Amino acid sequence: MPRVWETYMTEEDRRVFANGKLRAPKRPGRVNALLVIDMQVTACGEDRPISEQLDRFPGACGPHAWAAIPVQQRLLAAARAAAMPVIYSKHVFHTYTGRKAAESGVFAATDPRSEIEPAVAMQPGDILIEKQTPSCFAYTNLVPILAELGVDGLIVVGNSTSGCVRATCVDGEAAGFRMSVVEEGVFDRIQMSHAASLFDLTFKICDVIDEARALEIIATSSLRKTA
Repeated sequence: MPRVWETYMTEEDRRVFANGKLRAPKRPGRVNALLVIDMQVTACGEDRPISEQLDRFPGACGPHAWAAIPVQQRLLAAARAAAMPVIYSKHVFHTYTGRKAAESGVFAATDPRSEIEPAVAMQPGDILIEKQTPSCFAYTNLVPILAELGVDGLIVVGNSTSGCVRATCVDGEAAGFRMSVVEEGVFDRIQMSHAASLFDLTFKICDVIDEARALEIIATSSLRKTA
């Protein structure tokens, strides 16, 4: 199956990619968790053209989000069945921080659009971290949570590929975690940014895998727990 970034590559890019010394793929972590990044109502919007809903959902990814949601639903079901930790992040601002963004805007804690999209709702036992920067690792308690769980690898889905997903993977790899991005499970409002970011991640930072491989990792985790 063609990779999403191939559409945007020039012939020279293809020659460099074919002949260059590429980053060798890594194996997943010994103990993995599923990380669901910023799957908030405002980021998903509605399953219709983005340009038609910007008045209500100014950051909506529209159809791109809704194409990824069924993938996320299958991965969430598999992870929960395997007793794999499921961690969500929310990009959200509270009034007690004194930040202007907390007073108004789609990521204000008082705005219903900042909540997790019901189609991928959290369930009892899932873990939530809140953040105010793109990376899930920056100024959050994600690292001590992972340490407590004994997790050294993350399977990543969510929003947005060029922003919070990429920033989280860069920081995660720098911190020593094995990051695996599920290509069909992440999205962006601009397809060029989405494709270029996935290429950049696979070329320089971490593994970009498909849904089938993610399900294999989850199933292997389940087998390891019951062995």
